[in-house]
Amino acid sequence: MINTPNTHSPLKNLLHKWSYAVAINLLVSASSYAMDSTPPQTKRPNVLLIVADDLGMFDIGAYGSEIKTPNINQLANQGVTFTDFHTSATCSPTRSMLLTGVDSHTAGLGNMIEHIAPNQQDQRGYEGHLSDRAVSIATLLQDEGYGTYMAGKWHLGMMPEMLPVNKGFDESFALLQGGGSYFNDMRGLISFVPDALYRHNEKAVTELPEDFYATEFYTDFIIENIKKNEEEKPFFAYLAFTAPHWPLQVKDEHIDLYKGRYDEGYEALLNERLSSAIDLGILPEGTTEAPWPTHVQPWTQLNSEQKATQAKAMEIYAALVERMDFHLGRVITYLRDSNQLDNTLIVFMSDNGADGSDRSKLKGNDTWLPETWDLSFENMGKAGSYVYPGAAWAQTSVGPHRMYKEFLSQGGIKSPLIISSPTQDKNGLRQNSFTTVKDITPTILEFTGIKHPGNHYKEQSIAPIEGESLLAHLSEEPISDSEKIMGWELFGQKAIRKGDWKLLWLSSKPGWLVKPENADQWGLFNLNNDPSETNNLAKKNPEKFDEMLSLWKQYASDNAVILP
Repeated sequence: MINTPNTHSPLKNLLHKWSYAVAINLLVSASSYAMDSTPPQTKRPNVLLIVADDLGMFDIGAYGSEIKTPNINQLANQGVTFTDFHTSATCSPTRSMLLTGVDSHTAGLGNMIEHIAPNQQDQRGYEGHLSDRAVSIATLLQDEGYGTYMAGKWHLGMMPEMLPVNKGFDESFALLQGGGSYFNDMRGLISFVPDALYRHNEKAVTELPEDFYATEFYTDFIIENIKKNEEEKPFFAYLAFTAPHWPLQVKDEHIDLYKGRYDEGYEALLNERLSSAIDLGILPEGTTEAPWPTHVQPWTQLNSEQKATQAKAMEIYAALVERMDFHLGRVITYLRDSNQLDNTLIVFMSDNGADGSDRSKLKGNDTWLPETWDLSFENMGKAGSYVYPGAAWAQTSVGPHRMYKEFLSQGGIKSPLIISSPTQDKNGLRQNSFTTVKDITPTILEFTGIKHPGNHYKEQSIAPIEGESLLAHLSEEPISDSEKIMGWELFGQKAIRKGDWKLLWLSSKPGWLVKPENADQWGLFNLNNDPSETNNLAKKNPEKFDEMLSLWKQYASDNAVILP
C-alpha cells in the first residue's frame, strides 16, 4: 500500500538545516499505479531511470519471485520485460556503461577502483572514475534544457570534478562509494572507506537526519526535485537505490514481513522460483538449475542455528526488496497524480547479478571491521547489523545461471530490465533478444530526440556511442540480432558474446573470491541450449572457438585491456 509519507521527511529536515527552501510535503497514496489515459503532454518527454543494487533477476515477481513487488510488476504489465539483458559483473563498471553507452574501459572503469591491480594503476581504461573519453547522458540532456536529478549510489569517482553535479546533474544527493549503512550512523562497508561519504551537490554531508533511511530518502529527493521544476523543464531523474546491497537493513516495523517464509531452505526456494518463471514464460520449459557452488552446504546439513540465521538473512533481504518497490511506487504514483506518467519513459534494471560473497572472509583493504558492528541474531537487519545474503541465496536470485556477482558467467552479468514507454504499441510484451547495458543511453537519446555528439564534445575528442537504442524492441514483433557482440574483462576474467554463443574464461581474484569450477580455461557455450554454461563445446566446435577467441582478442586490443 502506498501510504502518505511523514510530512517531516528526512529530506525536508536536511534542507532546513542547510537553509534551503522548505521542501514541499509529499501526499501520495495508492497500492500501485496504472497508466492514465490523460491528454498528451505538450512539453518534451521525461525519463525516469531506476537502478537496483545487486538485485537478482529472479528476485522480482514479474520474473517469478515470491517477493511482493507490485509496482515493478505493474511496470512489466504496462511495458516490456527483457529476459536476456546483460551488464557487467560488478557495480561501477556497469554504471559507467549505463550512463555513457560505451565500454567500461573506455569510460574509465575497466576495474573497480577498490580492486585496481598494481599493473593497472594509473593506466588508460583503469582510472577508477568516469573518464573524459565519454560524455554522460545527464550532460547531454542538461545541455538540451532538461532538469537533471540524481539520488543514491554514485560509485563513479570521489574527487570534486567527478561528482554527479559535475557530470551533468543539476541536483544530486549521492553516496560516493559502493554502499553503506541504510541509517543515519553513516557507517561505511570496509576499512578502505570506513565512513559512508555523502555529497549534496558539491557539499560534504557530515550529519544525516535522525530518521534517515536511505531508500526512503533517495525517493524523497527525486520527487521533490521533479516537483520543484515540473512546470519549467522536462526531467531526467536517476534513482540509484542501494537496495538490496549489503549490509541488509530495514526499519524495525519491516523486519518480520517474511518471517518463516524461507524455513524450507534455499533449494526449495530455487525450485519454486524456477517453476514460477517457467509458468510466466520467462524461462523455457525444461529449464533446470545450474550446479550449486561447491562451497554451499545443502540445507539438510545445516544445524538448527545455521538454518535460523540463514532463513532470517533471506527474510531481511526480501523485506528490503519489497520496501524498495514500495518507494519506487511512490515516484510513479506522483507522476500519475501530476499527469506526467503518460509522458515519461521509465527504465528499471539491476546493475549485476545477486551478491554471493562471504563477507566474513574479506582481507586487506576489504576488511569489514566486525568489531564495529552488532552481529547478534537478535540485531539482524537492524541499525548496526551487518547481514549479507551469501552464495546459497544468491543462487536462488540468479535462477538457472552459473555463479553470481563478480563472475562473468551468466549469474553475474544477466540482470532484469523493464522498460515502460508511452510510445510503445502494446503493453505487457516480452523480448528475449540479446541486449546490454550500453543500450540504455542510446534508448534515452532516441526517446528524447537528442543526438549523440559522436567523436567530439565541446572541442574534446570522445568515444562514439557503442550501444543501440531499444525503442524498436518495444514493438509487438520480437527482434533478434544473431550478430550482436559484447565483450568483458574484469578481475582477470574474460568473456565475449556473439548471438547465442559465449566464450568465457573464469579465474579467482586472490583474497576473497571462491574458485569456480572449471576455472583458468576457456569455455565455449551455446546459451540458447545451455543457459547454465555447463557444456563446454570448445573441442567439439573448433572453428567457432577460433572465431570467438579472435573476437575477444580484438575486443581486448580495441579497449586496451590490461589483465591483472
